[in-house]
Amino acid sequence: MAQGVLAADFALYLRACGWDGARIGSVLGAALVLSVLLTLAATASDRIGRKPFLLAYESLHAACCLAAWLHPSALVLAAGAIGAGFGRGANGAAGPFGAIEKAWLTQGLDRQGWTSVLARNSTVGFTGMALGALAGSLAGWKAVAGAPAAQAYGLMFPLALVCSLACLACVAAARDAHHQEQEPEHAQTRRIERRNLRRLGMVNLLQGMGIGLSGPLVSYWFALRFGVGPALVGPMMAAGFVAAALSAQVSAVLGARLGLMRTIVALRVAALVLLVLMPLAPSLWLAVAAYLLHKTLNRGTDGLRASITAGLVRNRRRGLAGAVSSVSRQIPRSFGPLLAGLLMDQGLLAAPFLAGAVFQAAYLFLYRRSFDDTRAAPAQASGT
Repeated sequence: MAQGVLAADFALYLRACGWDGARIGSVLGAALVLSVLLTLAATASDRIGRKPFLLAYESLHAACCLAAWLHPSALVLAAGAIGAGFGRGANGAAGPFGAIEKAWLTQGLDRQGWTSVLARNSTVGFTGMALGALAGSLAGWKAVAGAPAAQAYGLMFPLALVCSLACLACVAAARDAHHQEQEPEHAQTRRIERRNLRRLGMVNLLQGMGIGLSGPLVSYWFALRFGVGPALVGPMMAAGFVAAALSAQVSAVLGARLGLMRTIVALRVAALVLLVLMPLAPSLWLAVAAYLLHKTLNRGTDGLRASITAGLVRNRRRGLAGAVSSVSRQIPRSFGPLLAGLLMDQGLLAAPFLAGAVFQAAYLFLYRRSFDDTRAAPAQASGT
């Protein structure tokens, strides 16, 4: 919920404060750079446990929300965006430590169990994002009522703070079941894991660039293209997250019947077509429909892709696998918002989305080639 309200409102709030697209994009890009550095710490979770990292993320997020609420200067806002990922969203996961969260959830489970759990986790995260985005639309109604543009967003930071503190309490109360499983070592298993991680890093570079170009500034794009604000953007994003929550469960059922990779490819190909159509749509409501369907199909595969990643290595190395996956995706993703903002400021509103679609298509092609026949090898070799 905290991420949802900020994803809906933060970029629009900065625009109301007089920030242009390049400045907004550069701050969001810098947030991704810091996220890369924090994600590198995820490898230590394989040794010391996952819960401390999740507590650290929630504490940082709450502190940044408090600072931005009490003193919303440009410096504090930039620090919050960079330190806590304001406006970027993480689909309800723990920001740069989302991979650690997934590794925590899959401990002690077999393949069928972790696929089900990860799908449910995606559903809950998307539901929270939807509620937060819907709450973010309050700024639009306040603006209609006559509040000054920037002041209309006054509830954004206190609401995000309350939600973040509640999340911190939930994580603190949860049982930490970390243990070092006695998994046998085999030279062949280690070779397969290293190969899988190299491939994962390479394909995620393409995905990260595609996401960076087409994702973080979508609310800013709707404001430029159609002149709409949070009164529409918030409910639109909320509807997208609700649909994604349902899609995560449907895709889990399809994955069990048709296979994980076949389901992922089918859904993401359809999402790619919609990503191309959205910036070319001649009307607001066609663009909204394309956006909602695109996000529904794309996000619905999150649990399935997390399941494939979990199967590439044994549990003892899932923190490392998550770090490789996140870092390789976030390094190119950090350049995307700045480039997208520059293009939009030059009037090239469709260019970021079309370029993002090209990168996403290349990613999907290589992803299937790389993992369709290798994802189960380490788990089978270790007997988990």
